[in-house]
Amino acid sequence: MGALRPTELLIDTSVFVALEQGRIVADLPEDRPWQVSVVTIGELHRGVIAATDDGIRAQRLATYREVIEHFEPVPIDETVAITWGEYEHLAAVQRRSTGEADSWIAATAATHGLTLVTQNRGFEWFPDLDVLVV
Repeated sequence: MGALRPTELLIDTSVFVALEQGRIVADLPEDRPWQVSVVTIGELHRGVIAATDDGIRAQRLATYREVIEHFEPVPIDETVAITWGEYEHLAAVQRRSTGEADSWIAATAATHGLTLVTQNRGFEWFPDLDVLVV
C-alpha cells in the first residue's frame, strides 16, 4: 500500500490580495502544489482595471501577471457548474449571502478534490469542501 499523496491546494483570491498588500499569511502551506481557479484570474483582473490610483494599479497588475505566469487556471466544466448550482440553491434555502465568485471557487475546489486555502471564513459552510483558513 502506497503513501497517500497530499491534497493539492486551490488558492483563493483573498490570499493573493493579502500577499500583495504585504499582510502576513500564517500557516500558508508551501509543501503542496498550488492551483488557482479561472475565477481568481477574473477577480484579480477586475482589481487591476478597477484601481483608481496608479500605484495600486501597478501593484495589482504585478500580482495578476505573476499569477498568470505561474499557474494554469483550473477551468469551469460541467461538473463544476453542477456543484455550483447545488451550492447556490443551498445558499438560497439557508438564506446565506454568498458571492457568486466564492461559490464558483468553492465548487471548483470541491469538484476537483482540492483543499481551498483562503482568508475568508465564509467558505466553511460549503458541503464536501476542505477549507484551510490562513
